[in-house]
Amino acid sequence: MTTPADFVMVRLQTYLNLPLVQRCREIAALIDESSTTDLQHVFPVLVDSIFGVTDNVGWGLHSINLKRHQPEYEMMCAFLGPQGPIFSLCYKLLPDCYLKYKFPLSYLPSKIRLMLEDGVIPPFYSDKIRVDQATRLPSALFMNPFEYYIFYFAHHLTNPWLQLHQEDNVWVNWETIYVQLAHTYLDHFLPRDNSPVQPIIGPYVKTPPRKLMQSPDSKRLQTPRLLRTSILSPGLTSPMAGVPQQQCLPQVWRSETVVQVFLDFWLEYTEEQELSHYHATHIPGTMPYRHSIHSGEHIRLVRGFIKTLHEFANSAIGDTSAMDELKRVILPSVQGKIYIFLRKAIHHWPLDSSFRLILEAWLSFIQPWRYVPGPSYISVRNVQEEERGKIIDETRWLSFVASNLLAYTAIYQQLQPRFMRTDLVAPKNALMLFRVTKVLAQPKLARMLFEVEASMDDARLTRGKVSTNQWSAAVRQQILELEGPTYQYVPMFSPATISQVLQFLSTIKQAHLTATSLVDALEKRRTSRRFILMVWEFFYGDDYSSDDISLEERRRVPGFLANAQQQLMDIFQIKPEDIPKLAIAPDQEYRDSILSTSICNQSEMDLSLDSSRPGVYLQIQERRQNCRYIEYMGDPELQPVRTHECAFLVRLFFQLCNYINTKYQQELNAAYNRRDIIGRLTRRLLQPPTVVKRLPKKSIAGFSSSEEIHIHPRLSLRAIASHSFLSLACLGIFISWIFGYGVTAFPFLAFCVWIMSVLAIAAVEPWLGFGSHRIRPEESPFLH
Repeated sequence: MTTPADFVMVRLQTYLNLPLVQRCREIAALIDESSTTDLQHVFPVLVDSIFGVTDNVGWGLHSINLKRHQPEYEMMCAFLGPQGPIFSLCYKLLPDCYLKYKFPLSYLPSKIRLMLEDGVIPPFYSDKIRVDQATRLPSALFMNPFEYYIFYFAHHLTNPWLQLHQEDNVWVNWETIYVQLAHTYLDHFLPRDNSPVQPIIGPYVKTPPRKLMQSPDSKRLQTPRLLRTSILSPGLTSPMAGVPQQQCLPQVWRSETVVQVFLDFWLEYTEEQELSHYHATHIPGTMPYRHSIHSGEHIRLVRGFIKTLHEFANSAIGDTSAMDELKRVILPSVQGKIYIFLRKAIHHWPLDSSFRLILEAWLSFIQPWRYVPGPSYISVRNVQEEERGKIIDETRWLSFVASNLLAYTAIYQQLQPRFMRTDLVAPKNALMLFRVTKVLAQPKLARMLFEVEASMDDARLTRGKVSTNQWSAAVRQQILELEGPTYQYVPMFSPATISQVLQFLSTIKQAHLTATSLVDALEKRRTSRRFILMVWEFFYGDDYSSDDISLEERRRVPGFLANAQQQLMDIFQIKPEDIPKLAIAPDQEYRDSILSTSICNQSEMDLSLDSSRPGVYLQIQERRQNCRYIEYMGDPELQPVRTHECAFLVRLFFQLCNYINTKYQQELNAAYNRRDIIGRLTRRLLQPPTVVKRLPKKSIAGFSSSEEIHIHPRLSLRAIASHSFLSLACLGIFISWIFGYGVTAFPFLAFCVWIMSVLAIAAVEPWLGFGSHRIRPEESPFLH
């Protein structure tokens, strides 16, 4: 006999096959209409479908963005929002404290998973872990609906199966629905305006945790939860008088869950060796290998997470509520894990411009004063954004700087050799260096770092006077916990570090001279070719330069490097006479290599005038720098929009031609292959049949085989979307209007002349003997 729960499940399975917008609308109505009992089995199936737990596809949270999929994006924001139907379903099921859902241990971060398997149970997981009575080993986590959803949402970012389908370019996938939802969840569950988390729910009663076997040193290794047990447990006596415990738990447990889960999943950084060892010994062949380099989407979310934590902590008002207690303890509880993540990510990140992602995350972490809500901590009411980023009250931030000294000094000492190996003449690298030195050169920050370092007994710095040693014990304990007992701390203001800074200044000086020389040479070349460049920029809109970097970007590099050099001297109090007097000259070889790439751009200028060659010139580094023509082998109509084309018109004409070619394919094919004047005229108007090659692509199953695809004769209006055609058309219309013929005379006359010329050529083609570049009908693969 079919029960109401079975009927609801059948409806859900039907709705999951609908288009996304309709799917969300129907499921939202189903949640609203169904009873709590009927929805208990619907919830895990729905979460499985959203995050692709079974099919490794999900609802496309990493691919849907506002620009390309606006209806789906807006519907998903409403459906998965913190006050949308999915959370309404969670809160419907939450009152039943015995309703738990299973979360596999294999989905947990590797370090948390290993701790649980070794019997070391972090307090946050103590009421969720279940032990197999036969093996006495943890089998799975069992959690309430809210926790179940948040765990799967956090895991969705690090799911190695889904990472296989993401693009390798770290600059993409940062405006997706997943990123938007993550920021929305952080804003909602970590309120900075001292308002309670909405909706306000009744006290949530947790089932008592089972007694677990733990190793003797488990107490030492446990990861503390964010709040004390007395704040979170309604049954215990509160040390804060006047705070009803039945109200404390609903205020903060959702906030603590979001922070702890995001922290464990997003800020875990496992070494390559650890990952490979775990895959070889625990789950061989069941899960794809995950590299230690995170995606750009991941790093951007980490930065947003760090900024939200700063804003949340800085919004504390000093009352005795549980939410305010969470604000006071949240940064001390998570800052160690943030430091380890940043340090390891910087160590493994490749030497390219994408390094700015992790660099900006680090700069956000070490500047909590930038995220003070409102002007309450700033003396000037109408203050500019530039002033808000400065340290106003030095005493307020000294404790943060002291408790995170390694995040400033150790990471800077890690960055300096990296910058010395980087091409500082490149604009993006020069900008990154300038950003770092600008932050560290804040006068009060350098003074605080110097004071904290000098408070350590073994620093033995003689520059300046230190009034207190209150930070010595805290700094030593921090170094011991984060780096281990064998770590040798090198003070940032020690003679050894300053000696390295002097070498770094010489490197910056040479890069500055090279950048200045390069800009001068490019300016001189631009002046000598001014007329050609004016014509080029008029038709194609390009700021012509000698390589893929514009001249305007090149002009900013000397300023970035000069400022960075001066800021380093200010940070370490280095005088100009302290810098070794070395004969530093521009890197002539580097300068010539950049200038030599102009042949590629000259070839590109010639190429853009020839639409029959759908390719580009790329630089190939062999024995010497050279250029090679790379031909586009796909469908010509699907080429990316070029710089000399109007993107809106390209897409509009493609949709129009695609509709015509699809609807009248047989008629166009028949007319193209006729041998009379109709056929000759059609071959003048249509693009010829084309054979494109689909190259092998890498997938989960390996490489797919290559194949050839035959494309029928088709109408193409893409040439009309070029800037050159549009410019000439506007010029002709303007001249026609000047002479009093109106704006329609020129288009009509031009169209008539074009039609007459096409008809005349098609008519006399058999007698004159000149053939078209189109293929002959008998050669068409679509003749029969």
